[in-house]
Amino acid sequence: MNYTIEKNDQYSLIKTDLTKIDQRTANKLRDKVLHEVASSSKYVIVNIQGVKECNADGTRELIKLGLDLHNSDGLLIITYADDQFTRLFEKADITFIPTDVEAIDFVFMDQLEKQFLSMGEDENILD
Repeated sequence: MNYTIEKNDQYSLIKTDLTKIDQRTANKLRDKVLHEVASSSKYVIVNIQGVKECNADGTRELIKLGLDLHNSDGLLIITYADDQFTRLFEKADITFIPTDVEAIDFVFMDQLEKQFLSMGEDENILD
């Protein structure tokens, strides 16, 4: 699997050359994503624009990856996914956003929302 990574303090954007997601390729992607989460941001955007096929094993691995990130206060965002894939992951902790630019905007908005919510909790503690 070849890939490029764009890193920022808030997110990592991984663009892959995958055309198929199966257990083997999903495991490689999983390792890369978990490495990014450990070394930089908890928000990982994965561009799967070239993927035309995703089997049950690949689906299962991506669902586990989404849960792992969610449990560590992170977020897996997948961009350029074909509609057939988004239906497979309806109940998973994976966010599907049409483009990389929209995904980056989403990351910043999510972080702002978390900051505002935590500020509100701080005020309640003082009451």
